[in-house]
Amino acid sequence: MEEKKTLLILRLEGVLQAWGDHSKWDRRDSGDFPSKSGVVGLLACAMGLERGDPEIAALSSVLHMAVRADRPGIRILDLHTAQGYPLYNAEGKPRQNNTVLSRRWYLQDASFLAVLDLPDEWRERVVKALKRPAWPICLGRKSCVPSRPVLEEVTESYAGLMDAIRRYPVCIREGDEPNLHALYYECECPEDGTGSYTRPDERVSGGREFARRTVYRGVMKRGAECI
Repeated sequence: MEEKKTLLILRLEGVLQAWGDHSKWDRRDSGDFPSKSGVVGLLACAMGLERGDPEIAALSSVLHMAVRADRPGIRILDLHTAQGYPLYNAEGKPRQNNTVLSRRWYLQDASFLAVLDLPDEWRERVVKALKRPAWPICLGRKSCVPSRPVLEEVTESYAGLMDAIRRYPVCIREGDEPNLHALYYECECPEDGTGSYTRPDERVSGGREFARRTVYRGVMKRGAECI
């Protein structure tokens, strides 16, 4: 019999999400999939870990994750005007102008399945924290509030990350066309027919230091199951 793993299932769904990979002061991007640093930040927030806490990097180092886009969302741009006297740039130096236009990208109406593989002691802490978060959690940015509980379940029904990505029921709303779309996923495990690239979203400290992480992207037929 194939051995099963204990996996943590999250549902990342909201009106807006933003998972930056290369965000700078006046340009805030969003990746197509939730970043590992963003998910770790969400978990750290739920556990009440302050920025700079070495446990954040420790959590990132033991966490393995896969993400499936049940609804990839629509990319939208929001423009902000920021003023300051003086106004500083990302390096902490005064800017020549006291007004700057900030471009911030979001994913609108997206829904992601996130499958997490964690050691037992970390998984127990994370589950307890997600049930009663120490601080309000968000989907990448503080303005991006989840529209449903993030914690879906803890399950032993799957052999690993990709098995869960392939077989976990798809989140379908009334009016969706379940058999006409493809499901895109991103995982740390290589699979046949997937392409690899690197994301700068592996936390190496509790602050803003990140390393590159290799991920693999693929596509599968969307099934008719729903949750």
